[in-house]
Amino acid sequence: MNLDALKYILNNRIELIEEIVAGTQYDSSATIGVANFLLANEGNLELLSQAQKYHYKEFIKPFIESATCDGVFGNGTCTGNGYIDDESLIACYIEDEFLCQHCRYDAERITVD
Repeated sequence: MNLDALKYILNNRIELIEEIVAGTQYDSSATIGVANFLLANEGNLELLSQAQKYHYKEFIKPFIESATCDGVFGNGTCTGNGYIDDESLIACYIEDEFLCQHCRYDAERITVD
């Protein structure tokens, strides 16, 4: 679990959580509460109730554990494994460009050439 990315989202991109929860029967404030609880407890999932684990799995985990790469030329064009590594994740949120290290490198080479 990328706690640094979770902290960044909670402090700077809270709308991401609000948007993913919108349109469901769940309240985004509950999801935000679970996210804050995880931060305060170093990401210890064992401390979560079943309901909290649901919020984590459905609304938090996609942002901090299994974020997918958009690919250099769009969906399906990732030159890596399709996922963004922990080291690149915060930069993706800051730049609002979701590329893995391979695609980031390829995109820089295309821009420079």
